[in-house]
Amino acid sequence: MFFSPPRLHPPLITTDRERDFVRRQIDTLIAGEPRGTARRGAALAPFSIALTTVSKAPNFDSYIDVQFPNPNGAPVTARLLADSGNSNMIIPNGEDLVGVPGYTILGTAQEPWGCPANVVQGTLQIVATDGGVYAIENCVFYACTGVNSYGERTANFGMAKIHPWCSSTPWNTPLPGVILQSPLSYGTDYPYAEIIFEPATAMFSSTADVLVRRRSRLVMHATLPSGYTMLSTHPKCAWMTVVPTSFAIGNTTTGWPGRVWPLIAMIDTGGGPVLLSDPDGFVWPKAWPNTVACPTWCSTSVDCNCIFDPLQISLKAAHGDTPYCYAIKPLDVPPAEWGITAVMCRKNFYLEGRQGMNVGGITFLFNRLLIDYAGARIGLAPMAP
Repeated sequence: MFFSPPRLHPPLITTDRERDFVRRQIDTLIAGEPRGTARRGAALAPFSIALTTVSKAPNFDSYIDVQFPNPNGAPVTARLLADSGNSNMIIPNGEDLVGVPGYTILGTAQEPWGCPANVVQGTLQIVATDGGVYAIENCVFYACTGVNSYGERTANFGMAKIHPWCSSTPWNTPLPGVILQSPLSYGTDYPYAEIIFEPATAMFSSTADVLVRRRSRLVMHATLPSGYTMLSTHPKCAWMTVVPTSFAIGNTTTGWPGRVWPLIAMIDTGGGPVLLSDPDGFVWPKAWPNTVACPTWCSTSVDCNCIFDPLQISLKAAHGDTPYCYAIKPLDVPPAEWGITAVMCRKNFYLEGRQGMNVGGITFLFNRLLIDYAGARIGLAPMAP
């Protein structure tokens, strides 16, 4: 198992001890699960795929297991970071697919995190919770053949829908005439992916240790499920983003984001607190009721203020006025384990030079997320109590 770092929030697992612990825990959790080989039928009923969550205050990440059929032996497997902050798939063990029938190497390139990689086309398989195999044909992805400058191999399952798919050039156009998409977008029979995490009260341990759980789900739908507020996303953007319109701390309307434009809200299911850039000083220079010490990873940002206060956030579609408002309630998060709801900086490193916010993984402990691959939209709905 490889622990490649995300781009839009700080890395979660940083020591060899933690890496070994997480590997053992995940292997134990999946040992008794059905591992069938039969493909799913064509009924197009919704089905679930297990996500493994790994949490350590104040952040969490999720992982998905994938496989690639090998007519000459056991499937090639990979465990990848399930990442809505990325829009393509990168597997760490690309050498294992060289020479496997059914997989075409289109060329070589450098993947977004810097590993040398083959650009491969072939079948992706994901085992559902009922043991059936969901097969996605003609998926195009990066397959690492070496390490990057940090001595790491990337393992990332990009779930973002961006439009056009070449928006993050050169990441999504590694070769002339070759454009990479999110792996789930190649499965056109199921164009809707629903991400449902465990609620905040279950995501974190009662101690400071790493907690590994396997009760979150990726649910694939053939038709649009009900109950979602659908928001169109920004075109020509490297990330899946909508527009933030307001940010309240407790009962105080802060005035953020002001009139800064263009403005984005990154829909990143990983990480922890809301991450926010505030060049006009609406929030970061001010005293708030529950200011807390900022974590060490804030050192790459400029002028940060970290809080553990209730938040109210409003988002809207990139084109249109459809609003979605939600609250983040610290009382629903064990304070000893989380301790931060927002990191507000004059310039936040994890916004990659853009103005706005990353809504943070904490958002998806209070809301469900739907990604519409057929359109250019996301959906948000309150988490069921």
